[in-house]
Amino acid sequence: MKRVSGQGDRPPQGQEPAGWPLPAEAEAWARHLVGRLKQAPLAVLPRWVVGADVAYDSGVAVAAAVVWDLKEGFPVWWRALRRPISAPYQPGLFFLREAPCLLPLLQRLPVRRWVGMVHGHGTAHPWGAGLACVVGALFKKPFLGCAGALLCGQVSPLAERRGNWVPVTHEGKVVGALVRTRDRAKPVAVSVGHRLKLPQAVQLVLATSRYRLPEPLRLADQLASAVLAGALPGASLAAATVEAVAPFQGGCP
Repeated sequence: MKRVSGQGDRPPQGQEPAGWPLPAEAEAWARHLVGRLKQAPLAVLPRWVVGADVAYDSGVAVAAAVVWDLKEGFPVWWRALRRPISAPYQPGLFFLREAPCLLPLLQRLPVRRWVGMVHGHGTAHPWGAGLACVVGALFKKPFLGCAGALLCGQVSPLAERRGNWVPVTHEGKVVGALVRTRDRAKPVAVSVGHRLKLPQAVQLVLATSRYRLPEPLRLADQLASAVLAGALPGASLAAATVEAVAPFQGGCP
């Protein structure tokens, strides 16, 4: 089973803000963040794509990250981290619940040059900055959001064949894309978080998709759910390092 070596490279530390905003302050905080976001094409796509997702139950959150080898087409590293849930679920405030769970785990990635994807939205958000924007800006890394449904915006009819996509417009601007990742399957909503352009975000989603969701996200979701259910060990937030977990369904060939 292949694993990736860090080879001495450590990623930049994604620093949490001095204090996360209160729900009543979240819109102003997110709209201020929009000014820090960049949309620029990557000259070269990194080899490593990191999928990150969080599962929840009874006051406990499990964040999971999977490093996907874009060249070889399989996962090479995966970890999970348990921590208390930091905020209740509220529509539009997903980043307050999920970002504090993901940042400590993403700080431990063994690779330096990577592009991240989260199960949520980027610029396709009513305030222009969803979870992918928040995490991307804090890490200063290219990030995209991939969600199961639109949070805002309008689209044209989408053809049924895999690879087709149409832009999502909101308030007169293109904020994302609706992408068909499988023939006749329900499309996914893709948007830029930070340091990407929309066509590249769509390209990455299609390049890593075998089923409806991209494999890095699908496997991160599987891993988080398995650890939450007690089927696999994880690590607590207090652990010095995130412990390795056993191979999970759909893991390395």
